[in-house]
Amino acid sequence: MGLHILVLAGGSGTRLWPLSRQAVPKHLLLLGATGQSLLRDTVSRVLGIGDSVHIVTAACQAEMCLEAVAGLGLSAANIIAEPQARGTGPALGLATRWIADADPQAVICSVHADHHVGDVEAYRAAVYAAAGWAERTGGLATVGITPTYPATGLGYIELGERREAAEWRPAGRTDSEPALAKAAAGLGAHVALGFHEKPEVSTAERFVSDGRHLWNLGLFAWPARTFLDELRQADAGLDTALGRVVEARRTGDEPAAAALYANLESVAVEPLVFERTSQLTVVSATFSWSDLGTWCDLAAARRDGGHADASGNIIEGDGMALDSHNCLVSSRGGRLVAVVGVSNLTIVDTGDAVLVVPTDRAQAVKEIVNRLKADGRSDLV
Repeated sequence: MGLHILVLAGGSGTRLWPLSRQAVPKHLLLLGATGQSLLRDTVSRVLGIGDSVHIVTAACQAEMCLEAVAGLGLSAANIIAEPQARGTGPALGLATRWIADADPQAVICSVHADHHVGDVEAYRAAVYAAAGWAERTGGLATVGITPTYPATGLGYIELGERREAAEWRPAGRTDSEPALAKAAAGLGAHVALGFHEKPEVSTAERFVSDGRHLWNLGLFAWPARTFLDELRQADAGLDTALGRVVEARRTGDEPAAAALYANLESVAVEPLVFERTSQLTVVSATFSWSDLGTWCDLAAARRDGGHADASGNIIEGDGMALDSHNCLVSSRGGRLVAVVGVSNLTIVDTGDAVLVVPTDRAQAVKEIVNRLKADGRSDLV
């Protein structure tokens, strides 16, 4: 029995347009705390937690993902590629079946490739804790973060009965990293009562104040057999189809696998599996975290990392801010971008496009991408 980490590297990050594009999605942008890609930072964080790390991505991104993690010990065998994007449900079902064929007793964790994490060791402990609870209970597990403000763009997990820490045990291997195991064992865990996706402001305020809700990070753990059982109960047709995809791949018939996969419906793993299950444990964590969903989130992560000037401005590339406050200026088009006398703005120049948006309207950037698609401006998306 091994512990296997899946790094989900999908999506395009449309709310980070014009920097994030279909050809260069968010996880491949050099937005990590180390100046590397978010994918490389994520893989570096999870190396050594388990016995293997696999990147789950669309086939069209596989080569770029492998290039992004060059030198970290991963090869083409560590890429599990969807023939085409079908959401996290089919992607994780495919990856779980692939790993379970070789290791039927596997415990698996999935993490997202494009998130900001402020405390690497606390993050590693939370991942390992979730794996341990999945192994201990034979059920599913997730990690939640104590909310710091009433976010309406995030999901929440409701906490139920507390689990006794003494019941936790290391997952997938012997205790080769005692410090990691000790930190993991010290994290609180509860039975999860349910998910609440993107609530209204008043509901989010109640969730923050009642102390019984955590932000959903989309970080999950499960024994392979349990996940596949849950998937079979939720959608037997999907489960059967994924079995045929894996069988075709094992025999080297990639065209057949691609044709089978193309017929699957796109669905997220939360409503498909995790929101249905009656056996979910949630681990409580407190590290600084962001899904970097918008330019506002990116600016907050940069400030968290100490990259702002005395006026709260963040300057990337050839930029300048005079008599301005709390602005993000990102110049990537080979020319100077200067702002004077403004506050709470994001200005991004990529050479072929310029974005100017107030901080409190950052969520609306996705509407620009939708408009460009509708207008046939594929060169800009």
